[in-house]
Amino acid sequence: MSIIAPEEARNYISKIAPMLGCDFTYAPSFPEGRQDVCVVSHAAEDGTSYGFDTLYLVWKMQDGKIQHREIANSRTTKEYIGIRSIKVEGDKVTVEYGGSGVYSGSPWSSSRTALIGD
Repeated sequence: MSIIAPEEARNYISKIAPMLGCDFTYAPSFPEGRQDVCVVSHAAEDGTSYGFDTLYLVWKMQDGKIQHREIANSRTTKEYIGIRSIKVEGDKVTVEYGGSGVYSGSPWSSSRTALIGD
């Protein structure tokens, strides 16, 4: 895999993520010691009453093509999602994430493991 620049990852997600009008793509979070894979958070909001977050795992292949997988979203709950940690073992990436419970009333956490590569 190739190194992915922070702005390259952010611009890529900004193009493919859902848009509701008042949207924002955050700077990527990279796992310690790696620059070939990252997690990018995108907030899609309509500016008045509805919005949700989506976390994307992003990586760049040797041929320069950027790939992604959706890790989590809050379309139904409207919760804000924060990245807690990213761990990489070979082609396996585990992302721990959670929320403060602004809408649900109680803090929560979860994790997802995904494979990167072809």
